Amino acid sequence: MQRNLIRILCLATLATVVAVSPALAQGKGDSTPAGMGVPARTTGGPDTFGYTFFDQAELECNANFTDISATGNVVTYTASGGFPAEDDGGAMIALGAPFNFYGTMVNSVVISSNGYIGMGAASLAAESGGDFSNDCPIPAVPDILPAVNSRIMPYHDDLAGDGTMGTTYYQFFATCPRAGESGGVEACTIFQWSNWGFFGGATGFDLEAILYHTSYEIAFEISDPGGVADGSSATIGIQDGTATDALQYQCNTAGSVAGALTVCNFHPAFPPGSLAAAVLPIPTISPVGMVVLVLLLALGGVMLMMRRRRTA
Repeated sequence: MQRNLIRILCLATLATVVAVSPALAQGKGDSTPAGMGVPARTTGGPDTFGYTFFDQAELECNANFTDISATGNVVTYTASGGFPAEDDGGAMIALGAPFNFYGTMVNSVVISSNGYIGMGAASLAAESGGDFSNDCPIPAVPDILPAVNSRIMPYHDDLAGDGTMGTTYYQFFATCPRAGESGGVEACTIFQWSNWGFFGGATGFDLEAILYHTSYEIAFEISDPGGVADGSSATIGIQDGTATDALQYQCNTAGSVAGALTVCNFHPAFPPGSLAAAVLPIPTISPVGMVVLVLLLALGGVMLMMRRRRTA
């Protein structure tokens, strides 16, 4: 009887952990997706895959814009239509290390002049980078082709570098100069749109997407002291390759950037602090974490009682 009780508690604990494993990475998120015109939240997710996000208002995400304009490789865009390449164009970039995105290992990307990255694109014939029309809300199939569904969008809008004389850079680091929120020392690739603005605009802003190659964190950094980018016509988030799953920070919401913004998107296998702790933390501040903790404590209590009876 006692052995059966222990087995039941073990199975119940295991079933609970497996069933809620995506939520374990979340901590204190909101599972409802952001809608059109709804102000961005400071934390959100998980999406179906398990991604969660926090912004700089939360302890899990640190504002740390890392300028690579003096050291990065300059991106040369290829025009996708009748507009200048710096307005509607893309460039193929081979990553310095593989990156896991929605469960798929990615080795190459297309960076777009319009503030997004097409993940896993094999060529500009598959993703031109010319999609100037942000989708809101996501997930959504891109409406300007050729395009891949799988995207990272630090600030997807009808952007351009030609009016502001902006430049785009990318750089791989064996040790990332911007420490990731998962807590470990890891490699990263930084993509930076520097002094990037809108077509014909006189002033621009800086935005970055940082991909971490161990934790697979995706960090967005926006520096906009001039208030050029307010988020009113932009989508910020990530989307999978089938356009059926996405983690949206905001879309078409004025005031969501407000001069500066940092958003940290976490792969479900590596929540904040997981590399430093080397274990998956139980989020006791969430209802799911409390259930798991209670089950584990109950199991420990039964095992302790069994041991005392044997030694009595």
